Amino acid sequence: MLVAYLALEGPQARRYLAELFWPEAQDPLNNLSVALNQLRPLGLVEGEEVLSTPLNTDVHRLRQALHTLNLAEVRSLYGGAFLEGVEVRLGEELEEWRWRTREGVALEVYQGFVRAARIRYALNLAEEARALLREAQGLPGVRWVLEVEEPAAPDPTPLPREVRRAFWALYLDKRRAGEVVALLPEALDLLYREGLVSAAGNPLPKGLPLPLEAQEVALELARKLPLGEALGFYRQARDLWGPEDRERAGTALLAEARRLLSENPLRALEILAEAPAQEATQLYQARALERLGRYGEALGLLAGLPATAEAAAVRANILFRLGQVAEALEAAEEAARGGAWPQGEALNLKGLLAFGQGRFAEAEALFARAAVRFLAVGEIARQIDALNNRAAALFELGDVGAEGVLAEAQEAAQGVPLLLARVTLNLGVVRERQGQAAEAEALYRESLGWSQKAGSLESVGRAWNNLGALYHRQGQLLEAEKAYQEALSAARGAREWVLTAAVLANLAELRADPATLEEAVALLEEANYPVLAQRYRSRLDGFKER
Repeated sequence: MLVAYLALEGPQARRYLAELFWPEAQDPLNNLSVALNQLRPLGLVEGEEVLSTPLNTDVHRLRQALHTLNLAEVRSLYGGAFLEGVEVRLGEELEEWRWRTREGVALEVYQGFVRAARIRYALNLAEEARALLREAQGLPGVRWVLEVEEPAAPDPTPLPREVRRAFWALYLDKRRAGEVVALLPEALDLLYREGLVSAAGNPLPKGLPLPLEAQEVALELARKLPLGEALGFYRQARDLWGPEDRERAGTALLAEARRLLSENPLRALEILAEAPAQEATQLYQARALERLGRYGEALGLLAGLPATAEAAAVRANILFRLGQVAEALEAAEEAARGGAWPQGEALNLKGLLAFGQGRFAEAEALFARAAVRFLAVGEIARQIDALNNRAAALFELGDVGAEGVLAEAQEAAQGVPLLLARVTLNLGVVRERQGQAAEAEALYRESLGWSQKAGSLESVGRAWNNLGALYHRQGQLLEAEKAYQEALSAARGAREWVLTAAVLANLAELRADPATLEEAVALLEEANYPVLAQRYRSRLDGFKER
């Protein structure tokens, strides 16, 4: 209680506090000294003749939230009447202080809700205003205060329509507000007096629902802005789209989804769900599903599309991942007859095939050509993938240029956590093969950090799997088991069945346990990866012969 009093009332004289808290004691200063001996080691009280505390209380944070009308914060901080439930015997003066503070804090909370309600009335959001008042009146501690005194109700009169439109323009985009509404001095002065904008014209309330007139302003902004900046405003005004808006917003949605296809395919898929149903949307959905490892769904979408080079490029990658190499190569040949992006996919896939067959020089040249194609059409994530592949081929060739290619990929990936995770993981593989185990481990952990920042479970799983394999090779079996378990959890969470099977196979080797490898084979068969399942079954047969 002493610390709470100092926190709320500020520095106080030692003697005053002693007499306030121990009014009936024979030696109140001694009682205070005993209390201070307990509080000082905890850093809760400072000073000698004038005492203070460095602590702030929830009341301070509550008042700050009320000042900014951050109602979400107010709700989390105001748990009820001040010091309710604290059963301490207090003197008359201190008890009076507790009740006075309790009443004052409750009244501040109610008045904050009243100000928030007035703002909503001013913006013609009467139902929201009334809901806030009902909520405030029902808050614990507030009900009692309202029985004692009843503050004035907020004025329910809305501001003129043009003034409200000026506010919504500022709220949505202060920089461009003047392009869609007239920001007259009289309107801005009225908004300032109502507490809707600061003296600098910045909108003060946050988290407001957007009524119809706000959506109208958002649509006007969207129509005036370049396509790359318009998408957010189109989303806010979706119910008001006309035919031209649907076409333009659809183009913006596709552009945003395309940018995220390799960096964040799950988010790309969410964006595509908003886009108009058309062939381009379906193709991008198939690309996103392919990146997520949902190959069956992706192939189903591709079956409904015309036989274009772009569709062939996606199908080729899926067939390759399913282990259907001949069919993948046939689809890649179709893709190679298209534009720069499908050509890049075809070249990259042929490079992977050459790499897998040990033709590293041929693979390096194919990856280099793929990287150029991806760069030409702004597919930076795919360019980085191709550069990563090229570096791996150069490393197999013993070419010192591998480091330079990885550095190039790292530079291109700056600012994109998922891409940095991939490059760093590849660099870790290079260091491990060079015998630099400590540096490889550090790079795998750096890749893990980037993966976690990107929120990619698939990438997290690959980083843990590489760490597990490194520990496994070093004979650190306990650490390897832990890393593999982390990898397994991430791979299953991402529904990356091929990665899941790979981790299970590694665990089988670690444990000398064919049953775990059986689980990997069953998983691949259930997920419809027959070629890969057969490959793992051959490995299982060899395992059983040991």
